Amino acid sequence: MLYKPGRIGIMITMVWMLGGCGIPATPIDMIKPPVSVNSLERDRISDELIQLLPAQAKLVVPVQGKERQDISFGDMDGDGIDEAVIVYEENNPSGKVLKAALFKRDNNKWRIVSEVKGFGYGLEYAGFSDLNDDGLPELALAWSLGAAGNGLDVYGLNHDQLELIKKKEYHGKLDLDEE
Repeated sequence: MLYKPGRIGIMITMVWMLGGCGIPATPIDMIKPPVSVNSLERDRISDELIQLLPAQAKLVVPVQGKERQDISFGDMDGDGIDEAVIVYEENNPSGKVLKAALFKRDNNKWRIVSEVKGFGYGLEYAGFSDLNDDGLPELALAWSLGAAGNGLDVYGLNHDQLELIKKKEYHGKLDLDEE
């Protein structure tokens, strides 16, 4: 029969062995980059906008672009408040459909103001740029067409509705400065 200190020692050893303490993490594994306030705000906005999309929507990230992110921001109407655009894929009974949704913020609430259908196999670029030198950015959406090349759609905003201004085909990398 074991004495009380022996039983306690055996119990502590068993708890230690079964506890899964494991190897401590190395310092490099514990160092994480700081999260910026802008990054946290962008994540919050992203979550809000995604909630407004159809339930089965799958976000499409552009291949080209400065940030290569799923949301682009720009002030299309000149009111000092950025609009946002998200391109997503939606499954319909007839197949997959690419769509771009334009969001506007009123009284700190986002809403979809306009949607357009995309075409092709994927998204090359989505962003805002003043392509007609009127002082307001237009929405540029470049679609991947496979072997046929690529297609660029340029939209302006007219009474909270996206309006197609220009459509063109291009090959290779998109250069908006040539527009």
